Amino acid sequence: MDLWKRRALKTVLAIVLLVVATSLVYHYIMVVMEGQPRSYFRSLQIIVETYTGTGFGSDSPWMTPLANLFIIFVDLSTFLLLFIILPYVFQPVLEESLSPEVPDAVDASNHVVVCGVAQQGERLIDEFRSRNIDYAVVVDSESEALELHDEGHPTVYGDLSSVETLEAASLEDARAVVVDTADDHAASVVLAIREIDEQTRTIVLASDGEFEQYLEYAGADEVLTPRQLLGQRLARRISTEVSPGASDTISLGNGTALLELTVFADSPICGDRLVDIEARNESVVVPSIWQGGRFVPNPNPETIVDEDTVLLIAGTESALSDLESETYAGREQDVNVVIAGYGMVGSTVAKELQTTTADCTVVDIENGDDIDVVGDATRPETLREAGIEDATAFVVALHDDDQAILSVLVANELVDSTDILVRVNEPESTTKVRRAGAGYVLSLPEISGRMLALEVLQEEILTYDRQLKIVRLDASKLDGARLSETIIAETDCAVVAVNRNGEFITDINDNVRLQDDDELLVVGSDAAIDVIEA
Repeated sequence: MDLWKRRALKTVLAIVLLVVATSLVYHYIMVVMEGQPRSYFRSLQIIVETYTGTGFGSDSPWMTPLANLFIIFVDLSTFLLLFIILPYVFQPVLEESLSPEVPDAVDASNHVVVCGVAQQGERLIDEFRSRNIDYAVVVDSESEALELHDEGHPTVYGDLSSVETLEAASLEDARAVVVDTADDHAASVVLAIREIDEQTRTIVLASDGEFEQYLEYAGADEVLTPRQLLGQRLARRISTEVSPGASDTISLGNGTALLELTVFADSPICGDRLVDIEARNESVVVPSIWQGGRFVPNPNPETIVDEDTVLLIAGTESALSDLESETYAGREQDVNVVIAGYGMVGSTVAKELQTTTADCTVVDIENGDDIDVVGDATRPETLREAGIEDATAFVVALHDDDQAILSVLVANELVDSTDILVRVNEPESTTKVRRAGAGYVLSLPEISGRMLALEVLQEEILTYDRQLKIVRLDASKLDGARLSETIIAETDCAVVAVNRNGEFITDINDNVRLQDDDELLVVGSDAAIDVIEA
């Protein structure tokens, strides 16, 4: 509205000046050129009548060409002014009345404030919505605020580091705050939060671990660096496969564990049936597998294990450790790792593997001090130069999922005995990358979402850095039901164990009846787990 007032004032002044100027010129023409003496106010009256259209022509006819040309000019300017003045003055009014109102305040309490949606903010608010948790989103982009508002999200538009903006999101009554903005701006946001409330739990999602210390100085309670943690996880996975005695098991408690086991062409269990693997190892069961790029819960016991299979195995820790050592036997010799992409994930993998016997070769499209091969990781000649044909493992940490898929396809064509580990940026790319030939795939958004769920929602997640989400679920609402009658059976999830009175039961089938005090350990994709928990 202020814009309209300024334009209206300018327009009035311009019209007054125009009327005065044209009336003076007209008065001069009539007195000097036309020879008709009159007062100036008579000339002013004629000009006003002409501009307003209330009366004109009382002075006609004009005898001189100059007088006629000037009258023509005044008549045309009257017509043109309507098309210039009206849009200029009333455009702001029309835009304001037709445009949706930008949200600038939220009235809430015991909610979670999400400052920015740079990395995983949108995924987190989807989690909140599915669990009926109150939240408010603060963004500094007007278009983003309108879009979120139109989607039904409680939104505040304003400067993220402004105390006034954060107060408009009722931050003083919030249970927690998640800061998801550019790393170099996050510290200012945290300081503004602390100015309002010193006690509110503040979690910052950072893309670069170098900012962690500064954010903690500013007052952040927790700084999460998903890219760095994902890189560390990939490095540990490789270390497990090539280091004697190392184990990648996930402890479930009471001596029971879970293991993701990659099968290679030279693995002793390659070509075996699942039922044979379970028979030889009495203390283990295979509740789910990945095969052909697809996650298969409760697989057919007659399924043949091949080099495209990853097993998810439950059992005693000792039995899993023995099976792991047997499967990876012989892979510790001459460990060569090719890393495609040297961003935060790729550089973290290389740094972590420096403590092992692995020899790393880094490939990147841009040259740098730590780059061994400069080139496109989707080109066969680049991968050959990096030594892909002799590599024990190939880590794909490219920023673009389509490029990652192409790189995996090329690597899989050049060599079939290399373990291919991939970071993807979109969960939807996971299946495609697996079908292209990857054996181990981690989704950055899913890892980030699990970390936030663990910190913000205090969710019972056993571990957040695996290919699948692993959670504990209370079975009290399912008392007396068979597993096949629950919502779990309707999703692509698998129950890997049931904790019943402190005893872990891993040999589970669809006919198992659940009891009131059972605790289920369930694995599945993040989306499938969300359906169960909703």
